[in-house]
Amino acid sequence: MDNTALHELPDVFYTLLGVRPDGVASVVDLVPADSSLDVRRCAEALLREHLSCSFVEVWCDGQLIDQLARRRRA
Repeated sequence: MDNTALHELPDVFYTLLGVRPDGVASVVDLVPADSSLDVRRCAEALLREHLSCSFVEVWCDGQLIDQLARRRRA
């Protein structure tokens, strides 16, 4: 990687944790994002892709920012 590539990285990275019903975070993803909308879309995609997860936690700088639960079918 050259130095120009380093300057193109976003300033903020979010950690997405896909959490199973038993409380284990079985999926972890690091997401560079320019907006909270980007992060929410990534969290929704993670939840769709990993059916074993009940919800996704969104973390940034050691703080829980959001929690996205799987929608229950009626």
